Amino acid sequence: MNNSKLSSIGLLKILGCFIFDIALILGFLKIFGLFFIIAPSKSILVLFVLLTGLMMLNLVVAFSDMIFMRIGIPYSAAIVTLTIFYVSVANILSIFFMPGGIIWYIIWELIMFAVFILIFSAIAAFSNESAKDIIKVENEQAGKASIMLQLLEIEDAFNEKEDQEAISKCYKLFVVLKQRILASTPFGRITGNNEVTKVEDQIKDNLIALLVNIKVDLTDENLLQLQKLIENTRKLVANRETLNIH
Repeated sequence: MNNSKLSSIGLLKILGCFIFDIALILGFLKIFGLFFIIAPSKSILVLFVLLTGLMMLNLVVAFSDMIFMRIGIPYSAAIVTLTIFYVSVANILSIFFMPGGIIWYIIWELIMFAVFILIFSAIAAFSNESAKDIIKVENEQAGKASIMLQLLEIEDAFNEKEDQEAISKCYKLFVVLKQRILASTPFGRITGNNEVTKVEDQIKDNLIALLVNIKVDLTDENLLQLQKLIENTRKLVANRETLNIH
């Protein structure tokens, strides 16, 4: 889906929220307009609860896509459900306690809001861990894709060489290196270990250097350099696994 479609959907959601808000506020004023004259202070509190609830619903609807991408479907659904439940119950209680004392009205609304905050904070705590997992998976996928692209480019560069016999030994060493990399822990999965990160960066730099050296004219010196570079990279891959274990 392109940006124009996403922008249009966002505008439609905002427009829908605006129309819904206006309808509820007009309905409230129509039904409880007389109550504003009889008990203006309590009427203001009731209207405040309604406006607060509408604002919360608007935020959830307007940023639903962002919330989903950030914490995933289960926690997004929990937040949306909790918000709708709180807003509904708070406003039902608001109408129910309207004829009673203002102190009890405030007490029950504060209790409802406190319960909402406690449940929301619990969901937020769990969703924060979920968001970290999502970021971790994205980093792993990006790291894996980057390495695979480098390996494919190197393999294509080998295949483009006319003198296949001269470079065959280097190619065989590369095939072993490629299999070793693919069999190891995916790049980007290991986090919180600076030593592993440094080794991964060095492996990527080696692969870039390997690609550059393959594309130049082949000489005995160049072929020897390629062999050393491939062997050094293979050792780095093995060292990376060792660091991960420790």
